[in-house]
Amino acid sequence: MLIQIAPSIYLVEGEGEGRFPFSHSILIRDKITALVDTGCGVRRLERIREQYRPDLVLNSHTHPDHTAGNWLFDGVPLVVPREGFGTSGQLLKLSERFTEPGELAERWRSFVRETMGFRDLRPTRAYENGDHMRFGAVELVAVHTPGHDTDHYCLFEPRRKILFSFDIDLASFGPWYGCPESDIGQFEASVRRVQALRPRLVVSSHLGIISDRIDERFEAYLSIIPRRDEQILRFLSQERRLEEIVDQALIYGSYPYAPELLRYWEGQMVQKHLRRLMDRGLVRESDGAYIRV
Repeated sequence: MLIQIAPSIYLVEGEGEGRFPFSHSILIRDKITALVDTGCGVRRLERIREQYRPDLVLNSHTHPDHTAGNWLFDGVPLVVPREGFGTSGQLLKLSERFTEPGELAERWRSFVRETMGFRDLRPTRAYENGDHMRFGAVELVAVHTPGHDTDHYCLFEPRRKILFSFDIDLASFGPWYGCPESDIGQFEASVRRVQALRPRLVVSSHLGIISDRIDERFEAYLSIIPRRDEQILRFLSQERRLEEIVDQALIYGSYPYAPELLRYWEGQMVQKHLRRLMDRGLVRESDGAYIRV
């Protein structure tokens, strides 16, 4: 279950190989024992709790595939990003932040409870950009990287140049910006920011440890965004309404589970691309229909 990344730092492999709705976690065993993110699955977290007894739990951001198991460490200090402190660990508030109030938010809450085992637990304190977190010999620097959501952070270990990139995950799916608060431009800038750190090793929440062709992987990851622009432009050779574009699943490819949620996230991402393309004068909108210029 544990893979050593560096002295005192371990990857906790998530269920389902760390793929959504799970993620990998990080365990630091130094003067302070800390667990970073709790989306690896309840059974694995129970083993971590009993065997290693963390002194601290840290979250990279508030998405529930990274925070669902916080409740298993009730009584342990829980430290989260400043930007997400007000909603962290509160399923109702998160559902209305990441979807929309009403039926869709209720469906989201059910999905998160059933697939991830999420239970409410409010944080103890917050960290913010530039904070140095010292656990003993291990020190991590907090790097605010919005775009995926407003409170997403990466952590950087400067001595060994290890980047814990969380949901800048370098996966073949590409960047995910399906929340109302997500932002493509911010995401691109955040990727460039951590790429400029020139990490020797990247630890992704959904891919695990990446040690080869790191710069090339960053470029390939970013290239998916303009590729999506092109896919949408090709489909807009004639007028299309948003629902028609979403039906094509140009980003997700298909809607194999929780289709109402996947369609919502697809729609959010498509709308962000449409706004970007209209700003560039490449798409025109009239009465809710879009066409390539």
